Amino acid sequence: MANFATLAAIFAALLVMSHAASAHRTMITTVEIDEDDERSGSGSCHEQVQTQGLEQCEQLFWDIGRGSSRMGGSERERLMESQHFRPCCQQLRQVEQQCRCRGIRQIVREEQSEFRREGMHRVVRSARDLPSACGFSSPRHCEIKAIWF
Repeated sequence: MANFATLAAIFAALLVMSHAASAHRTMITTVEIDEDDERSGSGSCHEQVQTQGLEQCEQLFWDIGRGSSRMGGSERERLMESQHFRPCCQQLRQVEQQCRCRGIRQIVREEQSEFRREGMHRVVRSARDLPSACGFSSPRHCEIKAIWF
């Protein structure tokens, strides 16, 4: 009977050791997420946006965020009535289509502290619709997440 207990203890110890050994065999997988296909064509989206500048788009959002009194009508009408609308669309045309929304988001993020809540709402709504207003077939809208305080 003692031999059976010893044998059972040895078997249990081996079972625990084999389970512990297999538990330490883990595979680590690293995944790099390239936001919005950042690397495309000859350079990254960040480089394209920096090179192009998109100053006209910054000015466009500034007009919308301020709620310029000369601008009336719907969000889209206000967007298209700005003197900076067409030049902004021209600058966006110079950026690869998969990088356009990234550039727009970057401008919105930079201007987030410049406007009161309602002004920022107008900017975000206009920024989401800007590709469509410019007549781009892809992307038609930009996903822009805004945090309101």
